[in-house]
Amino acid sequence: ENPSLQRRRRRRPTARRAPLLSSPRFGSLGEMAKSKNHTAHNQSYKAHKNGIKKPKRNRQTSTKGMDPKFLRNLRYSRKHNKKSGEVEAEE
Repeated sequence: ENPSLQRRRRRRPTARRAPLLSSPRFGSLGEMAKSKNHTAHNQSYKAHKNGIKKPKRNRQTSTKGMDPKFLRNLRYSRKHNKKSGEVEAEE
């Protein structure tokens, strides 16, 4: 008999397994997606919303952290400047 005319046996449908995503063939598809680290989106808008202002300048700069020897001399010089100003006012 002709083999093409033979009755073919039907296979039972089997449940297809999903491919193993952690296999080397698929790389790192099974892992979670990496989160975005940084973006500058909307930052310029937020900065200009209330306007970019110049920083307020203090009348006296802080002497915190300055050289102690310099500060001691500064204190004496201010003290003696006041005295010399008083002498000139008397004359």
